[in-house]
Amino acid sequence: MADNILFGERILTDALPTVARWLVVTAPPVRQWVERHLRAHTALFHEATTLDEKSLVTLESSLPPVDGVLGVGGGVAIDTAKYLAWRRQVTLCLAPSVISVDAFLTESIAVRRKGRVHYLGEVYPQMVIVDFSLVSTAPAELNRAGAGDILSIHTALWDWKLAADAGHAHFLPDIASESRQLLEFLAETAEEIRDATPDGIRTLVELYAGEVELCRRAGSSRPEEGSEHFWAYNVEYRYPRPYVHGELVSLGVLLMAYLQDNAPDWVADMVKRLGIRWQPQHLGLSREEVLESLLTARAYAEEDGLAYSVLNARPIDTTVAEKIVQSLNVFG
Repeated sequence: MADNILFGERILTDALPTVARWLVVTAPPVRQWVERHLRAHTALFHEATTLDEKSLVTLESSLPPVDGVLGVGGGVAIDTAKYLAWRRQVTLCLAPSVISVDAFLTESIAVRRKGRVHYLGEVYPQMVIVDFSLVSTAPAELNRAGAGDILSIHTALWDWKLAADAGHAHFLPDIASESRQLLEFLAETAEEIRDATPDGIRTLVELYAGEVELCRRAGSSRPEEGSEHFWAYNVEYRYPRPYVHGELVSLGVLLMAYLQDNAPDWVADMVKRLGIRWQPQHLGLSREEVLESLLTARAYAEEDGLAYSVLNARPIDTTVAEKIVQSLNVFG
């Protein structure tokens, strides 16, 4: 596990390193909690609402000098904080308020350009503070949803091996084997993670840390990102609305496991055991939108220069898309 991660109850205030002035990037749902717990620190507060790159450039140029950036919140607040610390070259600390995405452990920064996800920069937090009293303010279904970024290893490894066999990637068996061990541990601890207890939160964060380290060693995100993420990015691009990343990715794993013929029943059992809300209706997706997102996923991946995957090897036509949607067994 990364040695810069601190776990504990009510530790945010005391754990922060001393800097003259913090810029605290937070999210509207937790701003009051954060302000109440950081009264002893000199801080400027900003509520993050978008990862649009142009908006981030404007934001950075409008802020006064600060000595450190603290990101407290979910993915948008965390990536905004990472972007600002990277541009300012100042101390970065991160405190996730919800464990629904692994952004607080990755060095790359997610931004949006014309609605598409792009990654830029490289920034490492001095400290990641997992304060159970903060994380527990989020609904349990949002915290357990983070398991989607571990479950995605299932389809991502299949895509990686496929790409290597087709001459589009270099497969690393040792990294793949260690990634599968994370999947096995996810299966062993599924109920603990579902309950979103402090032990379950710690387990999920440690799984994240293991996954992120494997991606660093691999030199790419291939151990955990494949067609399931590419499909999810296409959904976010075509139907821009708020999504819980882990829930959307979990649906992507189900869809792509079916396309890969890669143990879709095992995936279905896992999302059930983890208690992840993956059903399209819960995500605000209609049957027609799921169908269209499948039919356009390959074009999106190719236009964005995304890695070779099952989307390239097994084109989805109307017949295939209908079969995949029927396999979900959630539409009448």
